Amino acid sequence: MALARYGFIVKGPDLEIIKHHGRIQTELFDMAVSGVKTVDEAILVAQELLTKHVQLIELCGGFSAEDADRIRAATNDMIPIGRVQYTPQERERLAREFG
Repeated sequence: MALARYGFIVKGPDLEIIKHHGRIQTELFDMAVSGVKTVDEAILVAQELLTKHVQLIELCGGFSAEDADRIRAATNDMIPIGRVQYTPQERERLAREFG
């Protein structure tokens, strides 16, 4: 089965779970994007995305491996949950630019 339903969760200090969400849809692809402040909110979003039959969830680079593990456990590991990661060089650059 081809990937057709995708969820992406981004974390930021001023994102509001109810207000910051959107969708990108084509005939072949459907992506739900949600913004959250905390891992607990991300868990709620991930659980909701399961009810919408997403096939995978990706987390932004603001989530740690431990955060991803918590979200995976809260969704009973029903679908793949990945997270954006940066190389050591890019992490150094991010620290310099946004430190």
